[in-house]
Amino acid sequence: MIVKPLFKKVLIAEVKAVTKSESGIILEGANSVREQNRGKVLAIGPDVTDVKEGDIILLDWTKASVVKVDGAQRAIVDQDHIVAVLEG
Repeated sequence: MIVKPLFKKVLIAEVKAVTKSESGIILEGANSVREQNRGKVLAIGPDVTDVKEGDIILLDWTKASVVKVDGAQRAIVDQDHIVAVLEG
């Protein structure tokens, strides 16, 4: 199914934090608040100007509308609730 956000809406996939080291050790505190606020932009509405598809962002998940797309949980959020774009 293809989801095309309208207006200033953005379709987001949650970015999961790495919880194991390369050697398989479980990292304590890996689910920090900082990691839980990350998402990847999957699609943008026609009026979105500050992010593009593929960007990794920080956002306020409490403002998101959760939807299921092809069995995967996604979120639709207004561009104004995106806090920052992560670079590098």
